[in-house]
Amino acid sequence: MKFNRGKKREKTHFMMAAVVHGILIGVAGVLLFFFILNAAEKRTIAEEKELPKSSALQKVKNTSSESKFYAMQYGVYSSEQAANDFLAGHPELVNVAIVPAGKQYYLWGGIDHREKNIKKIVNKDSFIKPFALSGASCDEQGLKMLPQMLRADNLSKLNFNSTKKTTVLPMNWNTNVKAVTKGSKELESVKLQLLAHYAAQNDCLNIKF
Repeated sequence: MKFNRGKKREKTHFMMAAVVHGILIGVAGVLLFFFILNAAEKRTIAEEKELPKSSALQKVKNTSSESKFYAMQYGVYSSEQAANDFLAGHPELVNVAIVPAGKQYYLWGGIDHREKNIKKIVNKDSFIKPFALSGASCDEQGLKMLPQMLRADNLSKLNFNSTKKTTVLPMNWNTNVKAVTKGSKELESVKLQLLAHYAAQNDCLNIKF
């Protein structure tokens, strides 16, 4: 009888141990489930918090190709022919260029992103005209970068012939820079001639006032 009682007691202990083990496994499973769920919720919240930053970054990228400039303006005409006729009657305005913007044709004598530089060259027949230039609508990557390229602080920064870096340039950029600098060494005038050339050939370049 003592032997049987011992076996029963052992069997009871085994069953209790099995029950406790099962409970522990169940509790561990529940805790693991809540841990995974909590981690997933934290990750979702973190991603949602980062979305505005990504959107803001994208917005910056979309507007990064727009730059503010100042022009030395002589006048504006509703047709290119009228603008050319005016220049033909004023040979002294040799460095003045016709810049198309919208449906108007502007006569400018120089451009720069620094207003003080335009103030230095403005005369009694001209005035300062602020404008913004954007290449965001252009398919060609070089044209997208044109506003930033025209913000160069000196002529050497417009010349990419000697650079070893792979730089995306507007079509025939180096050739045009070389040709323009033969006629003038004034940075504001060189920038203007380059803008007039590319604006006349590419409607995607947007000039806003």
